[in-house]
Amino acid sequence: MAHIVPFRALRYNPKFVPDPAAVVTPPYDIISPEAQARYHARHPYNFIRLILAREDPPDATGQDRYDRSARAYAEWRGRGILRPDPAPAIYLYEQEFGLAEGPHRRRGFLGCVRLEDYDRKVVFPHERTFSHHKDDRLRLMRACPANLEAILGFYGGPAAPVTGLLDRYLEFPPAVQLTDDDGVTHRLWLMADPADIGRLQAALASQPVFIADGHHRYETALTYRDERRRHLLPPGDPSAPQEFVLANLVHEEDPGLIILPTHRIFRKRPRLEGPALPERLARHFRLAEVPMGPAGPARALDAALTDLAREAPDHVTCILAVRGGPCLRLTLQDERVVQELLAAGHPAAYARLPVAVLHHLLVGEILGLEHPTAGDDAIRYTRDPHEALAAVAGGGAEAALLLPPPRVANVRAVALAGGRMPQKSTYFYPKVLSGLVINPLE
Repeated sequence: MAHIVPFRALRYNPKFVPDPAAVVTPPYDIISPEAQARYHARHPYNFIRLILAREDPPDATGQDRYDRSARAYAEWRGRGILRPDPAPAIYLYEQEFGLAEGPHRRRGFLGCVRLEDYDRKVVFPHERTFSHHKDDRLRLMRACPANLEAILGFYGGPAAPVTGLLDRYLEFPPAVQLTDDDGVTHRLWLMADPADIGRLQAALASQPVFIADGHHRYETALTYRDERRRHLLPPGDPSAPQEFVLANLVHEEDPGLIILPTHRIFRKRPRLEGPALPERLARHFRLAEVPMGPAGPARALDAALTDLAREAPDHVTCILAVRGGPCLRLTLQDERVVQELLAAGHPAAYARLPVAVLHHLLVGEILGLEHPTAGDDAIRYTRDPHEALAAVAGGGAEAALLLPPPRVANVRAVALAGGRMPQKSTYFYPKVLSGLVINPLE
């Protein structure tokens, strides 16, 4: 099953970068234009110059942003700003962070996972991807032959063998420690002992890997691998660097493997409004009004969302706010939609997934707000429920759908069944920091 190998990471040289917090970034796909400019201004060696160089027009030599990334990557390696570690290692990675319910820690490791086509049932996706994102990352990978950023994955099986190894190393001071702009503390340790690496490899040898975050990066790495294979005569070595992808792997039962809900803000006017809407909703859902009076709407909303999160994984429930109407908690009491999804060919794990049921019945059938395609601005996504309701109350949106967080078990079940969850169904938090390690592919 999963084949994990150590690698010689490129890391920032403390001689040039004494404060690693000045050069790291979140993953490229959650960096806003404002943040991109901020990271460029923060430090001349900030990692943004590799993963998301400025969209300036090509200069007199015709160089675009991919050329600029390639030039920075080559220069930083040549000058020793990025330098390889002395020996291959597995990098133990801990993230400490806080949420409303208290502090959390997510513990895993960064290593290279053999790339496998999905039909081999070794690596499982749970989301669909868009070609324009993959085209962008492929152009960058050709310019900078490296895994500049890691995917996040999880695995099952007995936790004790890997946890025992991690615990031994985590007793010592980390090789890298920093706190990012979101207040998340990141720590990195090096496991270079071949015996310990062998124990970790053996613990995962019978386990598949589930992609939690980074589907575009994984599929881009597959395309790059296949390109390299076509150019290698005779066919390349199966242990060649491009046969692997950099991944942060976490056990599925790690208490820090957290999925946050992603809420929907709709700009299009729903098909049904006014008195007709609650009447139609009542045919399928049990309705309860969420109190949003001036005495404490924020606290009332937080309490309602906490109740949503405590529901059983197969209970379909949400909060719906429509402009000019009350804020309603909906709980499904009509199983017809589940049967419709099954009849349409979806696996049972998908057909009972709250976000799938709600998009099919509530968003599509009742509200008439079809799920948009890539680039459609009729829907916005946010992790902030207060922002979603404020957009409706202020007239900037017609409706908001607040969802409970999916469970890791939901993701695993849908992936194993060969299904794909609706767009923006999962937001694993925190993100894997970019700039801690690079996996070169030369």
